[in-house]
Amino acid sequence: MKPIIVLSMALFFNPMLVASQDTTNGNKPNDLHHERVNITGCLSKNSLNEFELVDQGGNDYLPYSAAVHLNKYVGKTVTLTGLVGAMPSADSGVHKPHFQVSKVKLVSDQCKQ
Repeated sequence: MKPIIVLSMALFFNPMLVASQDTTNGNKPNDLHHERVNITGCLSKNSLNEFELVDQGGNDYLPYSAAVHLNKYVGKTVTLTGLVGAMPSADSGVHKPHFQVSKVKLVSDQCKQ
């Protein structure tokens, strides 16, 4: 699948991502690989010991960071700021985009059920 089609599908099926973009750095709004975005949701760890964040729209991301210690935010509602990775292909078996975290803001000490 061509990258522009994948990007278009990601934007069409994920309006929360578009709405939460921070466009202050001067990049084109549709360039998600270079555009910092904010995603708010519940941070947890899955059965593979990977971090996961499910936002208010039910979208699931795999956040990671070498600079931010995400462990202390597991089980809490947070706003993550960072870069969304490429959407994985349907052939990969993984349907969650990676999210490179550069900043974390605590929203609540608990996740909403």
